Amino acid sequence: MIYPIVLYKLIPQIGFPWAVRTLGFIMLATFVIPNTVMKVRVLPAKKRPLVDMSAFKQLSYMLFTIGGVLGFLGLYTPFFYVQYYSIQQHITNENLAFYLLSILNSASVFGRIIPNFLADKIGPLNMIIPCVTISGILILCLIPVKTVAGIVVFSLLYGFFSGAFVSLPPTIIVHLSPNRGLIGTRMGMCFSMVAVGVLVGTPIAGAILARSGWASVWVFGGVFTIAGGILMTASRVAFKGWNPMTKA
Repeated sequence: MIYPIVLYKLIPQIGFPWAVRTLGFIMLATFVIPNTVMKVRVLPAKKRPLVDMSAFKQLSYMLFTIGGVLGFLGLYTPFFYVQYYSIQQHITNENLAFYLLSILNSASVFGRIIPNFLADKIGPLNMIIPCVTISGILILCLIPVKTVAGIVVFSLLYGFFSGAFVSLPPTIIVHLSPNRGLIGTRMGMCFSMVAVGVLVGTPIAGAILARSGWASVWVFGGVFTIAGGILMTASRVAFKGWNPMTKA
């Protein structure tokens, strides 16, 4: 998530269109090498289908996927807007605002490691649900934040819990796939749908900001992220039942 930082610096210098094009060129250059040298470790016995129709009949998988779409609709709202928010609301100066995303991403490193380690013990679904829910609550908590300490603490906490949300879904899809030969297909299906939420979430937040102000932006991000956590909870119940002590 360095892209908001790059945009923040490039837009005043070259304008928004060329700032976005520059990000595209950076991504193109960094993807050329891995796409050139990657190869399949073990070829499958037969060609895998592009779509696994049985996945649409599996309630736990579909609930998790829809929960991912809703959760990612709101998840990236702070990543793209917390710097602008802190400057416009006179919470920080531009120098500190620039580093808020760095603080958030630094905390995300630990959020991608510690919860994943715990997920091996208690199950990835049991781990992701509280992390997603707390992420949504933290976005709502931005509404009353008006101090430097508050915005920094938010960045640290949100970076940690959102890091777990971003890193755990692939493991969960593996758990929800009874046929190990179709894991890649199901992962592609899930992330194709989740990508829609990632794509439209922040532009919608921008439109809300222009029309209704900051409180509505944080309500949008928080409510959709919490809604994603609720559907993931329903997926966990459909998969392993109501007992919270069951590894899932």
